[in-house]
Amino acid sequence: MALVIVFTIFMKNQYKRIREVTEYAKLVQSQDYTLDIRDNSEGDISILKNEIYKITTLLREQAEALRADKIKLSDSIADISHQLKTPLTSLIVLNDLLSGDPDPQTRQEFLHRAESQLERMQWLVSSLLKLSKLEAGTVVMKKELVSARSLIEKALEPLMVQIDSKQLNVIIGNDSCNKTQSADMNEINGSDHCAVDDVSFTGDFNWTLEAVTNIIKNCVEHTPNGGQIFISYDDNPIYTSIVISDNGKGIHKSDLPFIFQRFYKGRNAGDDSVGIGLAMAKAIINEQNGDITVDSELGKGTAFSIKFYKSS
Repeated sequence: MALVIVFTIFMKNQYKRIREVTEYAKLVQSQDYTLDIRDNSEGDISILKNEIYKITTLLREQAEALRADKIKLSDSIADISHQLKTPLTSLIVLNDLLSGDPDPQTRQEFLHRAESQLERMQWLVSSLLKLSKLEAGTVVMKKELVSARSLIEKALEPLMVQIDSKQLNVIIGNDSCNKTQSADMNEINGSDHCAVDDVSFTGDFNWTLEAVTNIIKNCVEHTPNGGQIFISYDDNPIYTSIVISDNGKGIHKSDLPFIFQRFYKGRNAGDDSVGIGLAMAKAIINEQNGDITVDSELGKGTAFSIKFYKSS
């Protein structure tokens, strides 16, 4: 008789625990992951509870990631719409002006301005697509030997017109190098180099070129006429570094934590700035086991430090 009573109590307890698992499963099905059913007691049901809790934790993390992705996508669409709104509005206005002004010279001027806005939109869409791919993790980076010297020289090429027009002094080397190079591609590409050994790192040349070009472009835009841009590179057993610095306006201390955020425009940003270049540069560098930091002081200049680590 006593055995029957004990068995009955045992079975009732087991049924109760099974009902708890069933109710928990219903909560999970309704995407309620708040209940904790972990059980430290012995027995198969306790093991089952703990395993179900592990699966539930994984489901909760996946659900949170999906929610974050949806918010990110929504924010991205809003940002893109906002960025395209200005050039689109300009094109609409220019189109109305073209329709109402028969003067050939005026029409030619408006067409030139419209072409400029179209080029801006094309660049913006292209940059946003690249940045979206980087943030989504769908870009496959090559693993090739990249020469720091070649990378810097190539990055300077599309910026030479702006560098020459502002009469900027570009120096390529390291801290021990006092040789100054003028912003002349013939000299930069020639044999009259600062006597510094080249260094290399493993990465994707084309993507890294995009990152370095964006950083140098930022320095060029914020350095006054006759200013200086110093680009150094170095190597040690842990990482290969590239430092790009200027003696320009500098960045406000309050802007520094956000300078690599997409679409962020600091107080010293130009009217044409959309805040994509530095965000893309950081994404490219991070994707290649690298890191980028910035130091700046108002009125003295800014230094961007890039490090490509040799092991993860």
